[in-house]
Amino acid sequence: MKSTVRTAVAAVALRGTTQRRLLREEGRRHTRFVQRTKWTLPAIAAALLLLVGVWPEFGSVFQRMRFGAAHIDLSEARKLRMVNPRYAGTDRQGRPYYLTAAAATQVPHSNDLVTLDAPKADLTTGSGNWVEISGDAGTYQTQPQLLDLHGNVLLYQDRGNEFHTDSARIDVLHGTAQGNDAVTGQGPFGHVKAQGFTIYNHGDIVVFNGKTNLTLLPRAKDIE
Repeated sequence: MKSTVRTAVAAVALRGTTQRRLLREEGRRHTRFVQRTKWTLPAIAAALLLLVGVWPEFGSVFQRMRFGAAHIDLSEARKLRMVNPRYAGTDRQGRPYYLTAAAATQVPHSNDLVTLDAPKADLTTGSGNWVEISGDAGTYQTQPQLLDLHGNVLLYQDRGNEFHTDSARIDVLHGTAQGNDAVTGQGPFGHVKAQGFTIYNHGDIVVFNGKTNLTLLPRAKDIE
C-alpha cells in the first residue's frame, strides 16, 4: 500500500515538474517574440513610409518606360524571294529560251512583276545559234514576257560578237530586243559604236540605230 502511494506521489511530482518546464519554455518563446516585434514593426513602418515617399518618383520613371507594340511591315512579309531561279520556256516559234538570275523577288501588289539580281537570258536564234544577254539588275514581267536589264548590259553571240550598253529590253515571246543607250561592240566583223540597237529573230539580225561608226575587218579568205 505504501509503495503504491509513493508511486502516485512521484507521478504527480513529475507531472508538475513537466508542466512548469513547459510553462517556462512558453514564456521564453513569448519573450523572444515580443523582443523581435519591438524591432520588426518599426522597421516595417519605416519601409512603408519610405515607399510612400519615393513612389511618385517611380511613377514618373514607369511613365517614361513605355513599351510600344512591335510594328510589323506587312508589305515586307508579302515579298517572296528565290535564290538562283531558273525559268525555261519557248517563244511563238517554238524556240527555247532560259532566264536565270542570282536572286528573284516578287514585287508587292504586282503579281506579274519580279525584280532580278544579275539576270541572264539565253536565246536560241532562228538559225540554231544562241545569244546570251546579261546585266547587273533587271525586272521581268511574266505575262507579256518582257525582260528589262540595267547596268553593264552584255550581249554575246556564239559567233564571237559582243555588244555593251547600259540598258536593254528583251521581248522574249517575240524574240526581239532593243536599247536606246549608247552601244559599243566588237567581234570578227570589226568594231562598232552606235546610239542604240535593235535585235530581231532572237539575235540573227542586229540593227544599229542613230549615229553609227562601223569599222569592218577584212575576212581571212579576202586577205589570202
